Formats: sequence, structure tokens, C-alpha cells
Amino acid sequence: MWLIDALKICWQVISGWCVALLQLIAEHWLFVGIFSGTSLVLSIVGCAVLITFLPSDYFTETKQGQHIKNPILRIFVSLLKNLVGGVLIIVGALMAVPGIPGQGLLTILSGLIISDFPGKKRLARRIIRSRTVFIAANKIRGLFKRPPLVLEAKVELDTSQ
Repeated sequence: MWLIDALKICWQVISGWCVALLQLIAEHWLFVGIFSGTSLVLSIVGCAVLITFLPSDYFTETKQGQHIKNPILRIFVSLLKNLVGGVLIIVGALMAVPGIPGQGLLTILSGLIISDFPGKKRLARRIIRSRTVFIAANKIRGLFKRPPLVLEAKVELDTSQ
């Protein structure tokens, strides 16, 4: 019974947040519209820049990142990268919801590329293997005269998308 009670409390809290969010949108629709449009443009530009300047062999098994020697600078850069990466992952997850404009999977992929956590390369490879994401990323790279991304030779693209 405690589980059912906990779920009821969670539902009440979440529904309260949804009502408050809807009231905020109704009262400040102009601000919400400007914020949504700005975040859409920034995510498109940011994803394009990141994908354009990404090394073409980034998603291969043997690609290793460069490490910063100064420990204080390394910690600061790591915290900043993870903060920006986490924000991009959350925004990308919101964009992946049907009805909300944006390129969610590319934004999630950008957040994964920027951040540092165990298993990130494996997750990023899984996303880039999606046929639509791979084609979109290589189209963006082609617009800026960059070589296409390279996947491992043994890996086939996921054709379920």
C-alpha cells in the first residue's frame, strides 16, 4: 500500500507542476514563444557547428580524446562540459517529444559528445547508427565541405528508423 500512496503523491505533485506550467505559459506566452524560438535556433546552429567541427573518425573504437595536463583546469573544463552537455541532453529530450519543434536526437547527440561520463561513447555510437541521424549529420558536414563521418567497418546502420 505504501507504493500506491507514494505514486498518488507523485502524481499530485506532477499534476500540480503541469497546472503551474500551463498557467505560466498562458500568462507569459510572449516570453515562452521568444524563448522557444531562440532555443530552436541556438540548438540548430550549435548542433551544426559541433557536427561540422567533429573529427570524421570520432565514432570509431580507436579514437581517443586529448587530456588536459593541469588538474585544476581539467576539473573546471570537465564541470563546464558536463553542465553544457547535460543541458543539451535535457533540451534534446524535450525536443524529441512529438509536437515540440526541434531536432531532438541531434541535440541529444551533441550533449553526449560534449559531456564526459562512463558509457557515453557507446551511447553516442548507438544514436549515430540511426540512419536518419547519420544522414542528417553527414548532410550538415557536406554543406560545410567537411568529410563524412566514419563508422566502424563491421557496423551496419540501424534501418529500423
